Amino acid sequence: MVLPLRRLSAPRLVSSLYFCLAITCLLVMLARMTSMRDAAEEEPGSWMTTHGLLEPTLKVMIVGDSMSQGREGDWTWRFRLWEWFKDQGLPVDFVGPYNGTAQSDLPSLPATPSSNEEPHWTSEIRTSGGYAAGVSQDFDKDHFAIWGRAVAIDKGLIYDVLAAYPADLILLMLGFNDMAWFHSDAAGTVDSMQTFILNARAANPRLKFAIANVPQRTFISGREDLPVSTNTYNALLREAIPGWTTLDSPVELVELYENYDCAPIACPVGYDGLHPNAQGEYQIARAFTLTLVQSFSIGTFPLSIPIMAGGPLSGLSNLQGTGGLPQGVPDMIL
Repeated sequence: MVLPLRRLSAPRLVSSLYFCLAITCLLVMLARMTSMRDAAEEEPGSWMTTHGLLEPTLKVMIVGDSMSQGREGDWTWRFRLWEWFKDQGLPVDFVGPYNGTAQSDLPSLPATPSSNEEPHWTSEIRTSGGYAAGVSQDFDKDHFAIWGRAVAIDKGLIYDVLAAYPADLILLMLGFNDMAWFHSDAAGTVDSMQTFILNARAANPRLKFAIANVPQRTFISGREDLPVSTNTYNALLREAIPGWTTLDSPVELVELYENYDCAPIACPVGYDGLHPNAQGEYQIARAFTLTLVQSFSIGTFPLSIPIMAGGPLSGLSNLQGTGGLPQGVPDMIL
């Protein structure tokens, strides 16, 4: 005997459809929350809000030398980059063991450590210098940038630094001191850069890298090799980077040489022929943002360098602190 099917009334049919739709939406939301939770566990810079929404906070480590650490009273390009992140509405956390510039009483730095000296990144390093008076109190000052640093040194330190200060992205600006202080030639500096990347990946296999090439500086008598070494290194670096990149750990070039207005004949954006003045700090920050936007899809547009009445940055020269290099530091050390 076949029982006749009961036809649902229109109101009951609508109610049943709404119920099924609600159940489906609930299952989709649960699946998405599970996926976001797993992503948050994989990505050190991601976290879950109380509403179950994924809010990525990018952990950025700036690795560099004096051009990144800055002297006492500088704004630093790190600050200009931090401003850009805020203007873009991008949550960011600068990480690293240091947070100051180089104070004016910094002693002379050795050209290179002795061959039998073990590197100790936790040893006393003078980083108690302040910033320009106009720098925001909210500025995230953490970094891993020290006067005189070479990638030949930092390649042996980066694993321990990342273990203590995990990062998602490294912004790297090293190389000049390797060639200027005879740690290595251009090819050897590229080799050190590759070792740096491998050691950093040992701490975080999903780490991303934005690596700046080396800018020129004004001519130094007796160092005719420097402009040549700089050009050779930059060409080798550009050629090597595609071979270093992986799907999980991309490596991208930052064209600092092309965007920093400094050359052997003149350096209008440097206060000593290389180290950035207020305008130079903007140019360095802009070079990095170009790569962040174009290669990593971080941000929607690169940093714009402000123009003020009387010329670029004429209103940004009121720096506190010294007017030159930290006392006792040779002007070729970065």
